Amino acid sequence: MLNNDNLVENIAVLAEEKVPEMPPQPRPYRMAILGGTFDPPHRGHLELAERVVQMGLCDEVMFVPSGNPPHKRGEELTGPEQRLEMLRLAIEANPAFSYSDIELHREDRKSYTFDTMQILSKTFPDCQLFFLMGMDCLKDLHKWHRASELVQYYNFIIYPRPGIRPPEKYELAAHFGVLNTEKLKKSVLAGEDLPLWDISSSDLRQACSRGGDLSAWVSPSVWNYICEHHLYQNNPASQQEENS
Repeated sequence: MLNNDNLVENIAVLAEEKVPEMPPQPRPYRMAILGGTFDPPHRGHLELAERVVQMGLCDEVMFVPSGNPPHKRGEELTGPEQRLEMLRLAIEANPAFSYSDIELHREDRKSYTFDTMQILSKTFPDCQLFFLMGMDCLKDLHKWHRASELVQYYNFIIYPRPGIRPPEKYELAAHFGVLNTEKLKKSVLAGEDLPLWDISSSDLRQACSRGGDLSAWVSPSVWNYICEHHLYQNNPASQQEENS
Protein backbone atom coordinates (compact mmCIF):
# COMPACT_ATOMS: atom_id res chain seq x y z
CA MET A 1 0.00 0.00 0.00
CA LEU A 2 1.27 3.50 -0.89
CA ASN A 3 2.08 5.84 1.96
CA ASN A 4 0.19 9.01 1.12
CA ASP A 5 2.07 11.02 3.76
CA ASN A 6 5.43 10.24 2.12
CA LEU A 7 4.01 11.01 -1.31
CA VAL A 8 2.81 14.44 -0.18
CA GLU A 9 6.19 15.18 1.42
CA ASN A 10 8.06 14.19 -1.75
CA ILE A 11 5.83 16.40 -3.91
CA ALA A 12 6.42 19.32 -1.52
CA VAL A 13 10.19 18.83 -1.75
CA LEU A 14 10.07 18.73 -5.56
CA ALA A 15 7.98 21.89 -5.65
CA GLU A 16 10.61 23.72 -3.61
CA GLU A 17 13.44 22.67 -5.90
CA LYS A 18 14.34 25.22 -8.55
CA VAL A 19 13.68 23.91 -12.01
CA PRO A 20 16.77 24.56 -14.14
CA GLU A 21 16.24 27.00 -16.99
CA MET A 22 16.43 25.57 -20.46
CA PRO A 23 19.06 27.13 -22.72
CA PRO A 24 17.60 29.37 -25.40
CA GLN A 25 16.80 27.54 -28.59
CA PRO A 26 18.83 28.73 -31.58
CA ARG A 27 16.68 30.60 -34.07
CA PRO A 28 16.95 29.70 -37.74
CA TYR A 29 19.13 31.76 -40.02
CA ARG A 30 16.86 34.26 -41.79
CA MET A 31 17.37 35.13 -45.43
CA ALA A 32 15.40 37.77 -47.31
CA ILE A 33 15.08 37.29 -51.07
CA LEU A 34 15.03 40.48 -53.15
CA GLY A 35 14.24 39.95 -56.82
CA GLY A 36 14.39 42.39 -59.70
CA THR A 37 16.01 43.15 -63.02
CA PHE A 38 18.75 45.21 -61.30
CA ASP A 39 19.30 47.01 -64.57
CA PRO A 40 21.11 48.80 -63.02
CA PRO A 41 21.21 48.02 -59.28
CA HIS A 42 20.87 51.40 -57.55
CA ARG A 43 21.25 52.89 -54.09
CA GLY A 44 17.57 52.38 -53.37
CA HIS A 45 18.03 48.62 -53.59
CA LEU A 46 21.14 48.68 -51.43
CA GLU A 47 19.88 51.04 -48.72
CA LEU A 48 16.61 49.13 -48.40
CA ALA A 49 18.45 45.81 -48.00
CA GLU A 50 20.91 47.30 -45.54
CA ARG A 51 18.12 48.79 -43.43
CA VAL A 52 16.18 45.52 -43.31
CA VAL A 53 19.27 43.79 -41.92
CA GLN A 54 19.89 46.62 -39.43
CA MET A 55 16.30 46.34 -38.19
CA GLY A 56 16.94 42.70 -37.31
CA LEU A 57 14.33 41.41 -39.75
CA CYS A 58 16.83 39.10 -41.43
CA ASP A 59 20.47 38.07 -41.27
CA GLU A 60 21.17 38.23 -44.98
CA VAL A 61 19.63 39.67 -48.14
CA MET A 62 20.02 37.59 -51.27
CA PHE A 63 19.62 39.49 -54.54
CA VAL A 64 18.11 37.40 -57.33
CA PRO A 65 18.27 39.04 -60.78
CA SER A 66 15.38 37.95 -62.96
CA GLY A 67 15.79 36.26 -66.30
CA ASN A 68 12.56 37.05 -68.11
CA PRO A 69 10.05 38.67 -65.75
CA PRO A 70 6.50 38.08 -67.07
CA HIS A 71 5.35 41.60 -66.08
CA LYS A 72 8.08 43.26 -68.19
CA ARG A 73 7.31 41.73 -71.57
CA GLY A 74 8.51 43.80 -74.47
CA GLU A 75 10.94 45.81 -72.37
CA GLU A 76 14.53 45.80 -73.56
CA LEU A 77 16.88 44.71 -70.78
CA THR A 78 20.65 44.58 -70.56
CA GLY A 79 22.13 41.10 -71.04
CA PRO A 80 22.08 38.81 -67.98
CA GLU A 81 25.87 38.60 -67.71
CA GLN A 82 26.27 42.38 -67.50
CA ARG A 83 23.39 42.77 -65.05
CA LEU A 84 24.93 40.07 -62.87
CA GLU A 85 28.34 41.75 -62.97
CA MET A 86 26.85 45.12 -61.97
CA LEU A 87 25.07 43.40 -59.08
CA ARG A 88 28.31 41.75 -57.95
CA LEU A 89 30.03 45.12 -57.95
CA ALA A 90 27.16 46.79 -56.08
CA ILE A 91 27.00 44.33 -53.17
CA GLU A 92 30.64 43.22 -52.80
CA ALA A 93 31.37 45.57 -49.89
CA ASN A 94 28.57 44.26 -47.64
CA PRO A 95 29.06 40.81 -46.05
CA ALA A 96 25.32 40.59 -45.32
CA PHE A 97 24.54 40.66 -49.05
CA SER A 98 24.68 37.75 -51.48
CA TYR A 99 23.26 36.89 -54.87
CA SER A 100 21.95 33.94 -56.82
CA ASP A 101 21.87 33.56 -60.60
CA ILE A 102 19.33 30.72 -60.62
CA GLU A 103 16.76 32.68 -62.62
CA LEU A 104 19.33 33.62 -65.26
CA HIS A 105 20.11 29.96 -65.97
CA ARG A 106 16.60 28.66 -66.41
CA GLU A 107 16.05 27.09 -69.79
CA ASP A 108 12.86 29.01 -70.49
CA ARG A 109 14.17 32.08 -68.63
CA LYS A 110 10.71 32.64 -67.08
CA SER A 111 11.10 34.23 -63.65
CA TYR A 112 8.25 33.06 -61.44
CA THR A 113 8.70 33.92 -57.78
CA PHE A 114 6.97 30.78 -56.52
CA ASP A 115 9.37 28.55 -58.48
CA THR A 116 12.37 30.53 -57.23
CA MET A 117 11.27 30.29 -53.60
CA GLN A 118 10.72 26.56 -53.97
CA ILE A 119 14.23 26.05 -55.30
CA LEU A 120 15.81 28.23 -52.63
CA SER A 121 13.88 26.57 -49.80
CA LYS A 122 15.24 23.19 -50.95
CA THR A 123 18.73 24.60 -51.40
CA PHE A 124 18.74 26.19 -47.92
CA PRO A 125 16.53 23.86 -45.85
CA ASP A 126 17.81 25.22 -42.53
CA CYS A 127 17.05 28.85 -43.43
CA GLN A 128 13.87 30.78 -42.79
CA LEU A 129 13.16 32.53 -46.10
CA PHE A 130 11.36 35.83 -46.56
CA PHE A 131 10.35 37.39 -49.86
CA LEU A 132 11.19 41.10 -49.79
CA MET A 133 8.92 43.16 -52.04
CA GLY A 134 7.40 46.60 -52.45
CA MET A 135 3.84 47.77 -51.90
CA ASP A 136 3.35 48.04 -55.66
CA CYS A 137 3.90 44.28 -55.89
CA LEU A 138 1.40 43.61 -53.10
CA LYS A 139 -1.33 45.40 -55.05
CA ASP A 140 -0.91 43.02 -57.99
CA LEU A 141 0.21 39.95 -56.07
CA HIS A 142 -3.01 38.05 -56.81
CA LYS A 143 -2.08 38.11 -60.52
CA TRP A 144 1.23 36.33 -59.93
CA HIS A 145 1.88 32.71 -60.82
CA ARG A 146 0.56 30.44 -58.02
CA ALA A 147 0.00 33.50 -55.83
CA SER A 148 -2.17 31.77 -53.21
CA GLU A 149 0.45 29.07 -52.61
CA LEU A 150 3.20 31.67 -52.49
CA VAL A 151 1.42 33.52 -49.68
CA GLN A 152 0.49 30.33 -47.86
CA TYR A 153 3.93 28.72 -47.81
CA TYR A 154 6.36 31.62 -47.53
CA ASN A 155 7.08 34.64 -45.35
CA PHE A 156 7.10 38.24 -46.55
CA ILE A 157 8.69 41.58 -45.79
CA ILE A 158 6.76 44.33 -47.57
CA TYR A 159 8.10 47.86 -47.80
CA PRO A 160 6.11 51.00 -48.69
CA ARG A 161 6.54 52.73 -52.02
CA PRO A 162 6.00 56.49 -52.48
CA GLY A 163 2.52 57.21 -53.78
CA ILE A 164 1.32 53.59 -53.51
CA ARG A 165 -1.73 53.03 -51.31
CA PRO A 166 -1.68 49.83 -49.24
CA PRO A 167 -4.50 47.47 -50.28
CA GLU A 168 -7.39 47.26 -47.85
CA LYS A 169 -8.02 44.01 -45.99
CA TYR A 170 -11.18 43.28 -47.95
CA GLU A 171 -9.26 43.67 -51.23
CA LEU A 172 -6.64 41.12 -50.18
CA ALA A 173 -9.15 38.77 -48.54
CA ALA A 174 -11.05 38.44 -51.81
CA HIS A 175 -7.99 36.72 -53.26
CA PHE A 176 -6.13 35.21 -50.29
CA GLY A 177 -8.67 34.61 -47.53
CA VAL A 178 -8.72 36.01 -44.00
CA LEU A 179 -5.72 34.21 -42.47
CA ASN A 180 -3.32 34.90 -45.33
CA THR A 181 -4.54 38.48 -45.51
CA GLU A 182 -3.57 38.93 -41.85
CA LYS A 183 -0.20 37.40 -42.64
CA LEU A 184 0.39 39.89 -45.46
CA LYS A 185 -0.78 42.91 -43.47
CA LYS A 186 1.53 42.00 -40.56
CA SER A 187 4.42 41.83 -43.03
CA VAL A 188 4.10 45.50 -44.04
CA LEU A 189 6.81 47.77 -42.62
CA ALA A 190 6.27 51.31 -41.42
CA GLY A 191 7.45 53.91 -43.91
CA GLU A 192 9.27 56.01 -41.31
CA ASP A 193 11.63 53.09 -40.63
CA LEU A 194 12.91 52.86 -44.19
CA PRO A 195 14.69 54.93 -46.83
CA LEU A 196 12.11 55.43 -49.60
CA TRP A 197 13.54 56.11 -53.04
CA ASP A 198 11.15 57.44 -55.64
CA ILE A 199 13.30 56.12 -58.48
CA SER A 200 13.37 53.00 -60.62
CA SER A 201 15.98 51.28 -62.75
CA SER A 202 14.01 52.17 -65.88
CA ASP A 203 14.12 55.87 -64.89
CA LEU A 204 17.90 55.61 -64.57
CA ARG A 205 18.26 53.90 -67.94
CA GLN A 206 16.26 56.62 -69.62
CA ALA A 207 18.24 59.36 -67.86
CA CYS A 208 21.53 57.77 -68.92
CA SER A 209 20.38 57.44 -72.53
CA ARG A 210 19.90 61.22 -72.56
CA GLY A 211 23.42 61.81 -71.27
CA GLY A 212 22.57 61.92 -67.57
CA ASP A 213 25.10 61.30 -64.83
CA LEU A 214 24.05 58.39 -62.59
CA SER A 215 26.90 58.69 -60.10
CA ALA A 216 24.55 59.94 -57.36
CA TRP A 217 22.21 56.99 -57.85
CA VAL A 218 24.51 53.99 -58.23
CA SER A 219 27.73 52.92 -56.52
CA PRO A 220 31.01 54.22 -58.00
CA SER A 221 31.99 50.75 -59.23
CA VAL A 222 28.65 50.30 -61.00
CA TRP A 223 28.86 53.76 -62.59
CA ASN A 224 32.38 53.00 -63.81
CA TYR A 225 31.11 49.75 -65.31
CA ILE A 226 28.21 51.53 -67.06
CA CYS A 227 30.58 54.11 -68.54
CA GLU A 228 33.23 51.56 -69.52
CA HIS A 229 30.72 49.36 -71.36
CA HIS A 230 28.64 52.26 -72.74
CA LEU A 231 25.43 50.85 -71.27
CA TYR A 232 22.05 52.54 -71.78
CA GLN A 233 23.38 55.01 -74.34
CA ASN A 234 21.23 53.56 -77.12
CA ASN A 235 18.15 52.53 -75.18
CA PRO A 236 15.43 51.76 -77.76
CA ALA A 237 12.61 52.47 -75.32
CA SER A 238 14.00 55.89 -74.47
CA GLN A 239 14.61 56.77 -78.15
CA GLN A 240 11.02 55.88 -78.93
CA GLU A 241 9.78 58.18 -76.16
CA GLU A 242 11.87 61.07 -77.46
CA ASN A 243 10.61 60.60 -81.03
CA SER A 244 6.95 60.28 -80.10
